[in-house]
Amino acid sequence: MKRSVLGVAATIAVLCLISCTTSKGSFSLVNKTKEPIARASVAICGQTIELRDIQPNTSVAGSYEVKSDSHYTIKVEFQSGKRLQKETGYVTSGMDFQAEIVVTDSDIEITDSKAEISSRVVD
Repeated sequence: MKRSVLGVAATIAVLCLISCTTSKGSFSLVNKTKEPIARASVAICGQTIELRDIQPNTSVAGSYEVKSDSHYTIKVEFQSGKRLQKETGYVTSGMDFQAEIVVTDSDIEITDSKAEISSRVVD
């Protein structure tokens, strides 16, 4: 009986710790094409990060709050008017995420992704 009570208490403590932390996500969007990106948007966790004028072989950074389980919806419009769109990746609350999103002439992909347990406590 003591073990069940301790197990339940430990589970409640972990759930409380996860719910009392704030999780952050960040990404870099890398333009690996020969054409400037006029506009790009990255939507995740109900937030949309708008990016503009990304020159070839450069990158820009964005950040968001991880509020729920979600995936990236990435839209890119090149200076020529050509468009790419892709849904990829995955994040979940209670974790901090970092991703590298690479845009090529024909695709958008996450080439590097890191996650760690969030340790920031909400005030």
